[in-house]
Amino acid sequence: MLPEVTQFEDVVKLVSDTGIQFMDFAFRQDQITSPNGAFTLIDADVLCRLQVHTDESYFYDIDHEKRQKAEPDFWLPISKSLALLDGLWLPLPFFRYMPPYTFDQGPSNWARMRFVKLAEPDIDGNTHRLTLALDTRVIGKKDGMAYLAPNDEDVSSGVSFRVASKLAQMRWFQDLPWVKEWLLEAFRDASVRVDRDLLQDQEDEKHPQAHYLNLLSLLERVEQIGPNPAQPVIVMPELTVIANGAKSQTKPIPVDLILDVGNSRTCGILIENQGVDRMGLKNNYVLELRDLLAPEHVYNQPFESRVEFSKTSFGKDHFSSKSGRHDAFQWPTIARVGNEAGRLASLRRGTEGSTGLSSPKRYLWDENAYDHGWRFNNSYIKNDSEPPATAAPFSHLINNLGEALYSLPEDDQMPVFKALYSRSSLMTFMLAEVLTQALAQINSPAQRARQGKTGIPRQLNSITLTVPPGMPQAERSILGKRMSQAIGLVWKSMGWHNSDDDPYTDQTTRPTTPLPLINIDWDEASCGQLVYLYTEIAENFAGHPEEFFATLARPDKADRDRITVASIDIGGGTTDLVITEYRIDPGARAVHGMNVHIVPKQLFRDSFKIAGDDILLDMIHRVVLPSLEQGFREARVESPDSLLSRLCGSETISTQNEVLRQQLNLQVLTPLGLALLRAYEQFDPLAPAAPETYTYRQLLTESDINLSVLNYVSGAVRRDTGGEVFDLLDTKITFNLRAIHDMFLNDGVNIGKPLSALCEVIAHYPCDVLLLTGRPSRLPGVQAFIRQNLPLVPGRIVPMQSYRTGGWYPFHKNGLIDDPKSTAAVGAMLCLLCANHSVHGFYFRADKLVPYSTIKHIGVIDLENSIRDRDVLFRDIRTERGCIQLAGDSEEEQAVTPALAMPSAIRLGFRQLSVERWAASPLYSLSFTDEGKRKMATGTRDGSGAVASVRFKVAKNPETANAGLVSDQLEVRSVTSNTAERLDKNDVHLQLNTLLVSSLGDNTYWLDSGTVKHS
Repeated sequence: MLPEVTQFEDVVKLVSDTGIQFMDFAFRQDQITSPNGAFTLIDADVLCRLQVHTDESYFYDIDHEKRQKAEPDFWLPISKSLALLDGLWLPLPFFRYMPPYTFDQGPSNWARMRFVKLAEPDIDGNTHRLTLALDTRVIGKKDGMAYLAPNDEDVSSGVSFRVASKLAQMRWFQDLPWVKEWLLEAFRDASVRVDRDLLQDQEDEKHPQAHYLNLLSLLERVEQIGPNPAQPVIVMPELTVIANGAKSQTKPIPVDLILDVGNSRTCGILIENQGVDRMGLKNNYVLELRDLLAPEHVYNQPFESRVEFSKTSFGKDHFSSKSGRHDAFQWPTIARVGNEAGRLASLRRGTEGSTGLSSPKRYLWDENAYDHGWRFNNSYIKNDSEPPATAAPFSHLINNLGEALYSLPEDDQMPVFKALYSRSSLMTFMLAEVLTQALAQINSPAQRARQGKTGIPRQLNSITLTVPPGMPQAERSILGKRMSQAIGLVWKSMGWHNSDDDPYTDQTTRPTTPLPLINIDWDEASCGQLVYLYTEIAENFAGHPEEFFATLARPDKADRDRITVASIDIGGGTTDLVITEYRIDPGARAVHGMNVHIVPKQLFRDSFKIAGDDILLDMIHRVVLPSLEQGFREARVESPDSLLSRLCGSETISTQNEVLRQQLNLQVLTPLGLALLRAYEQFDPLAPAAPETYTYRQLLTESDINLSVLNYVSGAVRRDTGGEVFDLLDTKITFNLRAIHDMFLNDGVNIGKPLSALCEVIAHYPCDVLLLTGRPSRLPGVQAFIRQNLPLVPGRIVPMQSYRTGGWYPFHKNGLIDDPKSTAAVGAMLCLLCANHSVHGFYFRADKLVPYSTIKHIGVIDLENSIRDRDVLFRDIRTERGCIQLAGDSEEEQAVTPALAMPSAIRLGFRQLSVERWAASPLYSLSFTDEGKRKMATGTRDGSGAVASVRFKVAKNPETANAGLVSDQLEVRSVTSNTAERLDKNDVHLQLNTLLVSSLGDNTYWLDSGTVKHS
């Protein structure tokens, strides 16, 4: 979407040292009153854009008092300049201004501009957008040093900066070699189709500078002598730079960031504490991501959790460095997220290494080196070069595995040489990018203008992350580490902590900007429940919880001060269940009425790793692939099934074709599946439905499909048939929404099994209401399946889609929840505000939402992701003294924990219930090291098969204990074997591995591999 165009004040305050700030402007091309720019050469090397007198004569300003008449040497249309330099970053002369007429010679390298024509006019009829980028880093003033950026004196004295566009104001700037070289290269880049001789003539006539001056003319009043001077096309405010951090005399406004990082999508909210009591529900706004490749676009809805390596540039960096400022406009991170990452991934052309992941959350467990290596996605550049994903300043602060150098022993603090970052570390890259965007947003001129108190800096106070209720604590700890490292790396990249030590523990060098607190206490499903509770009590029952409880409680319930709420939260990667009892606590004073606490107590929580992405995969399996197979059959392919397996199955193929397989999935198969689900979301089960037939081309109208992907498929068909022409986009797909609905009701989709199990659990509790959250809960089949299987009357099943919240809900549309994905982030916001006693008339004890371990039974997990009773290793695991207990209380009993027989590599998993059919979740992979394999191959004394016996213990984690959380991380205690050469614990490798797999050795998710057809 296009950002809102803010009507800025005449003077805009920029907050110093807040990174790169953006300002957005818009205009219509028909606003340009002088469509042709007139130019003349003042001397051999100075080009001047002339101004127009009312008598239609031309002149230019020698200074503020003298004008010189002149005749144009040539004219250039502004429309041509806008087209030629469309989408290019250019240096902007935004200089220190000394009223009434004087401009200083600088700062020369702190402002950039970018004009772009919109594909279609915006809602106000504007045809173009102008984006300003301003590097707010303040540098110290030194004698003899070029005036490149605002300095400390500029900040302390409150000087103003203005755009300079006239010859007298900026002649020296035009003469700077790096500026002239920048404009010349930009001109050549945009003129690749111009005849070489003509291009040389244009360069000799100074056309590169002329086009640039044409654009600058749009930023100031067009001077005409006479009573009615023309109005400016773009009203450009003056700028001042105010102090921030330790140098600021004004106490900053604290801002809290809420993040719900999902496997499929991520959602964020920012909350300002302006010191006005109980205003948290009004002073909040949605996290907004700016597209750095197309900065005229921002995204303020839940966004893809995909991450892609991409180097951000704000123009010609090599010429910018020649100014003497090598680190100007240096974006602190090297990975993009959300819509921008999705677009990059779908357009990738290179074939070496990898450029990103569908979601780093799926791979939190994998802290090994990624041997394929990571490369920058350069799909927006017209070549296939993909350099290694390393760039300053971020890469100077991490090692080959993507770990922050400050977190390592001093001897291991070697900066990255090869980009072999672990897949787990990509969560650090993702969080760092989201954090950088949030830091820019809270201090952006537009956001401060919307929030008020524009002269006060904002400062990030805390970051709250939600997690699935069944996430093991071992994995939760990694998430906390990733968030902590992301903060530390961004702080160092921004120059806020100039030390080699951990900024959180460094007692010598304090960060100039305080570090935010990290909170990972609340689960997504519980947060969704809080949205419902608050809305009902505050909006529908005027703040009277006792009336709401009495109304909601089942008729057979005697205690009307207690209710039991269940919620099924279906995300992209997990389906979660939380059942919570809420009671009204009058407190020690036995207060009744409104002023009572609501105290939660979780009765049950669990997570299954079958969710929304599996629904999408089912649509691809059941509808999309059969249509493609039929298309192959009509093209006379001899074995369509075999061809499908080669194109999108798990067969071993070349590295180049692996990328094309991935792109086929990203650009064609997945968008088709999503198109089906979007259509199905609108399906009315009570209305008649007939089969519908479309071509792929009709359903993929918004997708940008590479020719290489089309050739990948057509070439395979041609080779199989001996020359048959095949156009993938002409393939027909027929589907019946009624048949898709029946698939859900008749156990035709994989999510039916976990939903059925969760309904069975809910039936064991006297629940008063069931809430359905998460985007897939919008699907009619999901809702119908639950109503079909649940012993609750339909009126007590509440889908949060289209649930009426009122205007307090940050993501509401006409007072309704449009996307239930947002309930987790909004609920976490409520939890935080309640914990800070900042919600009027709603007293919820968020501190009582204490997570507990769902690991009750550990054993060997099979390829169907279940643990047979005979494969259970530890049963009925208890939690005591902050750890799960694998055996008895004494040290002696724990030392003789059951041993696991290990003839080869094994996967360990867990489940919460003792029922064998209860779905299990993967937890660890156990394998032999190279030395262990060698010893296992030495044979046994009695000639039997070689088997190792492995015993485990629970790791002690001080950080987890200090946070009041349960440690469920296992370690190998001892290893014995029956081999001729005995094994010890150094011969086996126990690694966290929570990825749901369907085959041995498969450790890559289908959205990353493109493998959507299994044999």
